[in-house]
Amino acid sequence: MATIRYRQRGVKKLWHFEIRDETGKSIAYRGGFKTKRAAQLVGSPIFQEIQKGTTLNSNMSLPQLYRQWYDLKVKNSGRSKATLQKYLQYEQKIVEYLDYPVSGISPTLYQKQLNIIGKNVNRSFLSLMTNAVRKAIQMAKADKIFVEDFTVGVEYFSSREEKASSEKYLHKFSDIELVLETLKSEMDYKRSVIRYYLYLLFTTGMRPGELLALTWDHVNFEEQLLYTDKRVNSSTLEVVAPKTTNSIRYVPINSDSILVLKELKNEQELTNNQLGIKNVHNYVFQHYGLKKEIPTNASCNKILKKVLNRLNIKPVITVYGARHTRATYLINKGIPLDVIAKVLGHTVEELTRTYRHLLSETREQGYEQIKKL
Repeated sequence: MATIRYRQRGVKKLWHFEIRDETGKSIAYRGGFKTKRAAQLVGSPIFQEIQKGTTLNSNMSLPQLYRQWYDLKVKNSGRSKATLQKYLQYEQKIVEYLDYPVSGISPTLYQKQLNIIGKNVNRSFLSLMTNAVRKAIQMAKADKIFVEDFTVGVEYFSSREEKASSEKYLHKFSDIELVLETLKSEMDYKRSVIRYYLYLLFTTGMRPGELLALTWDHVNFEEQLLYTDKRVNSSTLEVVAPKTTNSIRYVPINSDSILVLKELKNEQELTNNQLGIKNVHNYVFQHYGLKKEIPTNASCNKILKKVLNRLNIKPVITVYGARHTRATYLINKGIPLDVIAKVLGHTVEELTRTYRHLLSETREQGYEQIKKL
């Protein structure tokens, strides 16, 4: 059974309380109280909760600590449903492979179990899960709980290979042009709005969710600008807040894209009038045949894969790869990095970090050009 004791310490004779488990190991501590009564007012409720097993302490299991951190710091933080689901996926792995008392997890044990988890998930998952665990540990430390940070120095090993950077975007300008020409030639609003959507993904570099959330009110045909201040959650197709403050921006588009949008608007209005339906949300990529008016990532990926395979273009990228492709195009065309960052909704630092491979390739091409001067 746990015990609690109160003592005065230091030159100023301030009071502190310490809670120990049945083995005498300290599991909670806090000091700096001017009176014993003040220490008791804080310490007693914590002691009672420890007795009931409902508060933070070093004897609780990692799943229990993670769940308390999630409930206090994440659950009501305003994050999207998709993001919350990811945190719950991390919890599932923690429950399955790391159900040990926090005080009993050593860096070696954590690394061993992480290696096992890595057999079924990629390195990114391991990194993000560990980051969440680290934050839970930090919360315990802030409450003066004696918990070792067993995540320090951890390495991420995964049997599941992540897609190489070079596999995330189209490399040849000729391939990009061929894809755009093909998408344009196959546009038929009565059948589908997806090819219009894919075309604009390649020519704007917007995030898929940003483009799906685009409304006609935010299309400036005269100045050739699109305004984005929200996005669609890829899992729920609900409109949510933008990813970052930098995501709120104007995106310039070329005259060909303007013509595509004008054609889409005309076809959409004509079809909706014929069917007697309304574009309730005023979505640019609204279509009467879709459950929530706009297409899903899965359906768009399916069409894009079909087009790329038919044209024998490699790599076969996803809809998000269209954004990487646009970044490639702009970088190789010599557009200043600060301008590209603004168009893509990044800071220059984020752009450099995210598209480091593209910048490296451009630098190498520049070296070769200089050698030929």
